[in-house]
Amino acid sequence: MVFLAGIDEAGYGPFVGPLTMGFSLWRVPDIEMDLWKSLSSSTARKPSRKDSRRLWLDDSKKVHQGPHGRSRLERTVAAFRQLLEEEQSLASWIGSPPAPSAKGLHAVPWFAEIPDPLCPSVALERARLDAAGLSRDMDQAGISLTGFGARAVPAKEWNGMLESTGGKGSANLAVAVELLRHLFTLTGDAPLRVELDRHGGRQHYARVLQAALQPERVETHAEHPSASLYSLHFPHRTVQLRFSEAADHHHVPVALASLAAKLTRERMMDLFNAWWQERLPEVKGTKGYGVDGKRFLAEVLPQLGAQGVEESCLRRNK
Repeated sequence: MVFLAGIDEAGYGPFVGPLTMGFSLWRVPDIEMDLWKSLSSSTARKPSRKDSRRLWLDDSKKVHQGPHGRSRLERTVAAFRQLLEEEQSLASWIGSPPAPSAKGLHAVPWFAEIPDPLCPSVALERARLDAAGLSRDMDQAGISLTGFGARAVPAKEWNGMLESTGGKGSANLAVAVELLRHLFTLTGDAPLRVELDRHGGRQHYARVLQAALQPERVETHAEHPSASLYSLHFPHRTVQLRFSEAADHHHVPVALASLAAKLTRERMMDLFNAWWQERLPEVKGTKGYGVDGKRFLAEVLPQLGAQGVEESCLRRNK
């Protein structure tokens, strides 16, 4: 058996709120197998309106769109979470590895207490029923989900990473490396391929992979605008990494990682907005992006002192 994994991020561009990065890890008999086909009875990229049985599994931007996007997102994540863990709390989700500790999150006032469920719109019986359908498909194909989660990086920690790594792209890659190390730990010496979405316009990753992960050798197979492929040679195994455009639309492990990252970002922004609206009810909540993110900052920044909040906890430097 071999392992196939995916990593993807959400919240790379906003002015407030955390960056989140999701991962999924699969044990498969063949690293080239078509997981879309294997899961076709329980999932679809876009089920028809009459098909309420199958889960939406695709790039999170497509699953999350429209008035029912949030409920679709929560239902899919809850089902896959149920395969590995009965516990459906948000605190357990974001406090589990590869999170370094809960200290960084709890230092931020709006994340000091995280009592809410991970997927509030999904009943436990619904998650169990959906998970049973996934299990049937997986058992028939001889595959299993062995890892699923997300790493949340609140603004203050993100700002520190920007300073220590020298830039936004490098900080994003540093978080991806954290997830890679976690995947390496979960898979031991077994063969592993990791699919990742391309980080902006970056094409060259070999040097940073060598420095961060310290394989005996990094073999570069391709570095093109569409994809960059590497083999990392360790003493007892080789790990394949592929950074490619639209990976979350082409590879099931990345699609699921994308959903994990997006839901984590959405749920944490729920807590963020609830904290501020309790104290400043005249200030409308935000997703943190673009004009609306700037509007929120303009309204809140003058009141930070009265709320006892450091600016570094709120505003992302990049």
